[in-house]
Amino acid sequence: MPTLPNAADPPRQLAAWLFALLAVAAVVGGTWLRTAHLDRAPLHADEAATGARVLADRLEDGRYRFDPRHHHGPLLTAATVPVAVLRGETGWNDLTKTTLRMVPAAAGVLTLLLILLTTPALRSGAALGALFAATSPLLVVYHRLYLHEPLQGLGLLLLIVAALRYAARPVWPWAVAAGAAAGMMLSNKETAVITGAAWAAAGATLALLSARGGLDLRAGARRHAPGLGLAAATTATVAAIFYTDLGRHPAGAVDFLRTYFVYETSPGHHKPAGYYAHLLLWPKFRGGFWWFETLVLIPAVVGFVASFRDPRGRAIRFLGLAALAEALVYTLIAYKTPWLMLVVWLQVCLVAGYGAARLLTVRPVWGRSVAAAALVAIVAWQAQQAVRAAHRFPADDRNPYAYVPTATGIEKLAPWIDQLVAASPAARAEPLAVVGDGHWPLPWYLRRFERVGYWSDHPEGVAELPVVLVVPHATNTPDKPDPLAATHTALPRSLRTDTPVIVYVRHDVWADYQNADASQ
Repeated sequence: MPTLPNAADPPRQLAAWLFALLAVAAVVGGTWLRTAHLDRAPLHADEAATGARVLADRLEDGRYRFDPRHHHGPLLTAATVPVAVLRGETGWNDLTKTTLRMVPAAAGVLTLLLILLTTPALRSGAALGALFAATSPLLVVYHRLYLHEPLQGLGLLLLIVAALRYAARPVWPWAVAAGAAAGMMLSNKETAVITGAAWAAAGATLALLSARGGLDLRAGARRHAPGLGLAAATTATVAAIFYTDLGRHPAGAVDFLRTYFVYETSPGHHKPAGYYAHLLLWPKFRGGFWWFETLVLIPAVVGFVASFRDPRGRAIRFLGLAALAEALVYTLIAYKTPWLMLVVWLQVCLVAGYGAARLLTVRPVWGRSVAAAALVAIVAWQAQQAVRAAHRFPADDRNPYAYVPTATGIEKLAPWIDQLVAASPAARAEPLAVVGDGHWPLPWYLRRFERVGYWSDHPEGVAELPVVLVVPHATNTPDKPDPLAATHTALPRSLRTDTPVIVYVRHDVWADYQNADASQ
């Protein structure tokens, strides 16, 4: 990867102390946005199914088996195990939302710090890029959820920093560091190959442009071949360590390769090509608020265009081209979730930081003042959106970043079922039943009950059970009568904003509950 350009020296008014202030604001503000009140939002279905359940199995068994069909790579749960152990959480029933979300939140903070480590190359552009990333609603929201993407973004920044150092001084430690970062990304999620492909496309494009300018590509390839080989070997080693569970499960290395052929995506996530553009760039007025991150594209476009006139701007061109290529791939893939844009948007923020630094060097002086005011407005606009999205409305339909959010009322469901069961002796010895697909994160919220069964359709004898929770998408259809209608009282609740859950309570249990409530 070519060296990032030295952004032009900022104007004298933007002295070293001001740059330090911007860096501190990015880290302090970004840390608060990512870490405050981590348990506020209910657990997302993906946090529970692809994260917490896998982590619990790892804690309880002491071993790990990679599943090439589901759940992504092992790095997220491997990084969370020591956190859970230190907090005294050793299994499914002990885990808390805070413990789960501490790892992605920490990854988000470390990402901001790594952006600042590009300072020798970007100068003020590093602090400004960190500010854009620190306040991005997209990044803030998904740095607070137990998903794989925050660690993917951290791996990306580690790779960028190591590549920058290697490009400036091609010595083996930086090659190893770059390989370790790439191995980290591969160990975290299979989408690392998309980032790799986008980087390869960006590198090939720049190489062709350089070849036209008379650059000797063969000499460059010979010079860096040992470093690239060492980086590749390190990448393979790191990935093998994680996928084989420190060598205890050798078949995991083969399963890692198999995942690109057998991985099964969850239904319901196919979106049109313009989904990401609408999410990030198209202004949306919801619940009395405007939502969009379009403004950060202004300095990003400025930075990308300006890099073509900067003889030391090849790395900005590289990152801009890589972000474009990766965004194009995700746009063409039908399967879409908003957090898949996290890695792309981090690269956009870096290019935007360089562009912002260039804007602060314009002449005349009043132009710099206008540019500075505009950049303050962009950061302030993003910050207030981030507060709304992550803190005020984390699971609200008004929030476009709340992707199929779990209904906030779900956290009251288990205590209420406790009261139902406690009021009826006939229900205490009987199991609960959950019927229907797409029931996550119900298993997380029903952990306190020792006997819970899960079925995709009504099992035999379901009418005899005291409490049955039904996710009705595929279970009750016009040509299929409700087997619980005559024996149970139906009480509607909400699992997700677009998914109801009907709690069926057997008539005698419901009568006991009402009588107990009336006697209090």
